[in-house]
Amino acid sequence: MPTAREIADVFETIAPIESGIKGDELGFVYGDSGQDVRGIACMWIVTTQSIVAAVEAGANMIICHESIWMSPQESPWYDGPAEDGLHSNLVRKELLDRTGMVVYRSHSNWDALRGDGVPDQAVAALGIDGLRESARQKFFAVHELPESRSIAWLFQKAQAGLGYGACRIFGDPTRMVRRFAFLIGGFGENQLHMPQAARDLGAEALIIGEMSEFIVIACLEMGLPVIETLHSVSEMPAIRRQAQLLAARLPNVPVYFIPSGVTAM
Repeated sequence: MPTAREIADVFETIAPIESGIKGDELGFVYGDSGQDVRGIACMWIVTTQSIVAAVEAGANMIICHESIWMSPQESPWYDGPAEDGLHSNLVRKELLDRTGMVVYRSHSNWDALRGDGVPDQAVAALGIDGLRESARQKFFAVHELPESRSIAWLFQKAQAGLGYGACRIFGDPTRMVRRFAFLIGGFGENQLHMPQAARDLGAEALIIGEMSEFIVIACLEMGLPVIETLHSVSEMPAIRRQAQLLAARLPNVPVYFIPSGVTAM
């Protein structure tokens, strides 16, 4: 059986760590990278449910996209738990230790991957024939439809392609557009001016993975209708693709895609 480090070496031929954002948490984040791997579980986020699903599948190595841990917070708005008393972190750690899991994190390097990475796989999941890329930055692109379509039509494509019934529209659903951008993951929550950057590249509408109402208001002020999905829903198509790519390169190691996020709870 290959070690976790040997699995990581193969993984990094697909998505090198240096292709991600400097300072991002990438690579091994928990467990023993020298242990033998009998199965790999690819998932968006590590939760108690997804750890159990990985163990039941036969995996002892996790490749995750998001951080394992809930971040501590000190706030003047409430009196909260101490860092060493955060419930989600305690139960996740207990499960990881008890099951002997090793965890490797791939984040911005999988977001930056062309074709098989998060932005392009999210768009591919919509199942729209004849799309043409009209502009691109590193982490998003503007896509042109073969003909103008309504926001309601694009919404239906998002619902059908991404599933989970997690989409909603802000703006006029009858508005006709030709070009849109898909801002995956938390970009609709934490990248304040990415929508304007997309507009300046020609986008007439946005699909976003997670919503800050402040950002959506700014989008509507710019005349950009918004279709909101969920963070996990927008990124899991690329995690499913990740599992496929690893399975092809590691034919002697079982590789599993484990649904995760709130819809899998």
